[in-house]
Amino acid sequence: MAVLYVSPMLYGSNAAVDAVCHGLDNALTAAGAELRLLYADFADPGWQELAAEAVDDGTEAGAEAIVLWMIDPAVPAAAVSRARAAGIPVVTLERPQFTVDASIVYPNFNHGVYMSEYLATLLPPGGRVAVVGGPDVVDDIELMLGLLHGLDTSGLTRVNDPEDPRYKNTTDVASGGKEKTANILADFGHLDGLIPFNDETLLGAVAALREAGRLGEVKMVSRNGTPAAVDLIRAGVHHGTWDIDGPGIGAAAAGLVLRALAGEDLDGLCVASPIGRMITAERAKAWVPWDQRIERRPLRVGLGADFRVQR
Repeated sequence: MAVLYVSPMLYGSNAAVDAVCHGLDNALTAAGAELRLLYADFADPGWQELAAEAVDDGTEAGAEAIVLWMIDPAVPAAAVSRARAAGIPVVTLERPQFTVDASIVYPNFNHGVYMSEYLATLLPPGGRVAVVGGPDVVDDIELMLGLLHGLDTSGLTRVNDPEDPRYKNTTDVASGGKEKTANILADFGHLDGLIPFNDETLLGAVAALREAGRLGEVKMVSRNGTPAAVDLIRAGVHHGTWDIDGPGIGAAAAGLVLRALAGEDLDGLCVASPIGRMITAERAKAWVPWDQRIERRPLRVGLGADFRVQR
């Protein structure tokens, strides 16, 4: 069984995205399927065309199923329609606006609320909090809505607009997080809390705080539960990361793929990803890194002549 996964980021750019891919690969391999990887890196201005080309390439190569991580809920509708017309089931990470066989849906809004609520337990009433926003992709938009709602209902004082380009890390990587956090530190005096929206942004935020001589001033929470973020919690630098269980997300997507390949009509079924938990200093003591939860194999990129076609 040959399965194509179209990833939205190059390997090594974002640890959580990598973990999802490894979870998908691990579960498919255990079932006797082979995963191949193509990239439609959303940092590329032409990523929409790359996504469509990747799906079309998988269709032409005879992939038995295709998995897509949705960035824009409307892209790549036409290519997915062609794949499904060829009898290839398509499973997405996040639900698109066009028809697919099944989707894994992240509880992004809930994550945001829970992160803000936890931060509120670490701060004085009405504490001043800055937020580093993220790119305009499906999951991060919903996460930001949850973060802002949680800050409001928890009685904290948000000092900035995370949708302002000056504070919005559209790159989704650490260097962007450093730049946007440096802007926040330049624009605002004392802060009680800081929310870098994800762990890659957190890594940059820590660097900016250190350079500004303000590391230790703020309590911070972020999302993804990456090993680097947990190490910072253990070191007393960070205060909480929401572990989304990246390998579990990949395994859930693999489960839908395998059901479709077994002949089940999933008919647009949506399944929630693992909700996860906040990794605190106490929980970090027993936290198990992703690569110790599953076997982490080298990923195969490209649709070469050895891509097994058994359809």
